[in-house]
Parts: sequence; structure tokens; C-alpha cells
Amino acid sequence: MQHTDIVVGTDGSTSGTSAVRWAADHAARTGARLRVVCVYQWHLPGPIGSPTEMDAPARGQAEAVVAAAVADARGARPGLDVQGSAVLGLPTDALLTEAKTAALLVVGSHGRGALASALLGSVGLQVATHAEGPVVVVRGRAHTAIGPVVAGVGDGPAGERVLTVAFEEAYRRRCGLVAVHTVEDTSGGLARLRQRYPAVPVEVETAAGNPADVLVAASRSAQLVVLDGRGRDSVIGALLEPVTHHLLQRADCPVLLLREVDTAPAAQ
Repeated sequence: MQHTDIVVGTDGSTSGTSAVRWAADHAARTGARLRVVCVYQWHLPGPIGSPTEMDAPARGQAEAVVAAAVADARGARPGLDVQGSAVLGLPTDALLTEAKTAALLVVGSHGRGALASALLGSVGLQVATHAEGPVVVVRGRAHTAIGPVVAGVGDGPAGERVLTVAFEEAYRRRCGLVAVHTVEDTSGGLARLRQRYPAVPVEVETAAGNPADVLVAASRSAQLVVLDGRGRDSVIGALLEPVTHHLLQRADCPVLLLREVDTAPAAQ
């Protein structure tokens, strides 16, 4: 089944608000519908009170966060199809469930309240590294329209997938692409994509040194970094997990992590 909704998790924090605005921009750019989700938990005061009574304050706060986020998204992108919901559950579990039916899941770089295992702290890192679908972690210069899309490219199918999505994003944004290779491109994928997207200026770099440091440095002048989120056939093979962790903590722009089954997030 083709999933078309973009889902953004927010807790009302500055980081969450930034994620909502990034997701709204991306939904408008791709023609997707946006769903805003705020996860809340019970806070049990004691043995007295029904589940509904105990649930009410947290649910009310979450619904207020959702209402504000939906209004913000619609204000930023008039005409955008936006829906919102407050979801009861554990933040990590709830967001991972949302990712199963989303074309793209968007989260902020840190949070507060029920999401304050600090996105990215434990909740954000778990979601970013274990979601079944693609995830964007919004951080750094989240809303700049200046600079290229950066692709962290390895070999095999994953490398071609990263390049394909990165070219599509650069084309949508009318910007250049920087392909950072950790191995020599022997598949011909870059040449084919250059022919498909002749309007996208391309710069090719070979990663010299630690790939994590190279990608973090590239993020300082980029709009978006696209990276394979799996260890197999990935940008750095067995070293992908620590590189991903480092990039998610230190990148100066949003980071898009792909999965083996991904094509392009919410492509139309």
C-alpha cells in the first residue's frame, strides 16, 4: 500500500514547532497531507479517580498543542490539508506506530514534557533509528532555502536509493546536490540521475576521514542531508549506526534517514 501522509510529532516546544513548520513546507512541496500528532501519558496521582479522570488533564494539554500546531501549519501554508490528533501512549511506541503508515515521519531535535526523553535524546534517537519508514530529524538551520542537498552515498542499492531521493529533493527545492561518496561509484547511478535531472547542479566529493565528521561539516551549508538509515549496503556499512547517531546530534540542518523499502518521501 502506498502511504501518502506526512506525520509530524510535536510537544509544543520550540523544537516541535520547528518540526511542524518544516513538515508543512515539505507537505506543500510534495502535495501530501499533513498529520500533526502529540503523544501524552497518564500521570497517576494515586488510587482515586477513573482512567478517564486521570487522563483528562494530559489529554487536554495535548489537544491544545495539536490545535496550535495545526493552526500554525495552516497559517504558514494556506490551503494545506492538515489534520491533528492527541495520542495516548508511550512516546517512542506511539511514534514508531505512526511511522508504519506514514510516507514520512518528522520529529524535532529535542523536546519537553512527555516527549522530553529529549528528542534527540532517547525518544528521538529510538524513533529515528528504528522506524520502519523514512524519518526527518529537524535541527539546526531548519528553514533555510540556501545551500545544496547533501547525499551520503555508499555502494549497492542503498547508495542509489539515497542518490535518487537526494536528486528529487534538490529538484523540488531548485538547488544543487553534493554527493559525498565513501566508495567509488561503479554502478553508473549518478550518471543516470544526472541525465534524468539535468537542471540540478551536482558536485561530487570523496569522503576523506571520518564520514560522520565529513557529513556534519557538509551540513553547515546545506538545506538537507540524506542518509541511508540501515547498516546493510549503507553509506558506511557496519559503522552506520555511530555515524547516524553523531550526525543526528550535531548536524546543522535537517537529516533525512531512509530505509531499505523507501523510495522518495511523499513523492507525487
